[in-house]
Amino acid sequence: MSRILIIGAGLSGATLAERFAQRGDDLLVLDKRPHLAGNCFDHLDQETGIRVSNYGAHLFHTNSQEVWDYLQKFSKWQTYEHQVLVKVGKKLINLPINLNSINQFFGLKLKNAEEMKKLLAKKTAKIKEVKSSEDYVLSQVGQELYEAIFQNYSLKQWALDPSELEASVIKRNPLRFDQDNRYFTDRYQALPDGGFETLVAKMLNHPKIELQLGTDFLEFRQKNDLSQFDKIFYTGAIDQYFDYVYGHLEYRSLDFHFEKHDQEFYQSNSAINYPALDYPFTRIIEYKYFYPPVKPSKQTIISKEYPTWDGEPYYPVPRARNHEILKKYQKEAKKLEKEGIYFLGRLGSYRYINMDQAVAEALALFKKLN
Repeated sequence: MSRILIIGAGLSGATLAERFAQRGDDLLVLDKRPHLAGNCFDHLDQETGIRVSNYGAHLFHTNSQEVWDYLQKFSKWQTYEHQVLVKVGKKLINLPINLNSINQFFGLKLKNAEEMKKLLAKKTAKIKEVKSSEDYVLSQVGQELYEAIFQNYSLKQWALDPSELEASVIKRNPLRFDQDNRYFTDRYQALPDGGFETLVAKMLNHPKIELQLGTDFLEFRQKNDLSQFDKIFYTGAIDQYFDYVYGHLEYRSLDFHFEKHDQEFYQSNSAINYPALDYPFTRIIEYKYFYPPVKPSKQTIISKEYPTWDGEPYYPVPRARNHEILKKYQKEAKKLEKEGIYFLGRLGSYRYINMDQAVAEALALFKKLN
């Protein structure tokens, strides 16, 4: 039996805590926020009965049978297949770019993948080595779509031109040659009944797990002897753990402006992106589309997302400067594994990972250590 400390009550920390508790170990889980589920946290608005995500839309999707089967233990799930629209001028265009997007943008009536490929062959740039997001988009869809949809959105989201961002950023938006308007194509796409906070609460509902919310680990380690723990798992920002000895890693954050409107729906889709610089926000999310309200409501709730350098660290910024700093922190983190200290999660690994990846990597780490 071991005594284990986990910093962070999001999906990474909750998965590890649940697994070790089932094995019979004693767990202490800390989180600086006053709630569970990390950035997945949501709540039910009492006036409207609408479930609202406090930190932006979180939509579960996975191709992993192992992850899907594991999470079934803690919640029933309702199918939800996400679609995204992007506002270009007066048009709303499907994203990721597909056959429908091409027809909508260019005012055409292309019928199949072959016709779409012929069109794009005339518009795309021939780039020998794709290094940046700009290179990737120009080589895939050409200058017109790049300028209309991707360039200014990137400027707002990252405060960087796509030429300064790695291609991996934009590759999360794959090019499709069919009419599949779903944002994700994973086998399983669903939302947990009762929301993500309820899901995580059930994962952590075990007599072997002690929770301390509203507890900052940096203060905790000053007042407590960490040698009392056999293993420590840290899901916070890796540079913060090491007191920024090699410098700060860059993170983009979001400032959410929530609005309640006295109308049944505010927009025609759950998520609409606004790439034009005329709009200071990047997208509008309407939460009523995700979960049916628990009671009839003629109101709706939206959030407008304003990217910022201030606030909670959400998005690691993938560029050379940060990779060089990260390598130094990773070297230090590797040394600490000999002492039973491990780093994981989006912040702990400084990687933009999805929810299913967070769960999968936590499960894999548990197996590795057992």
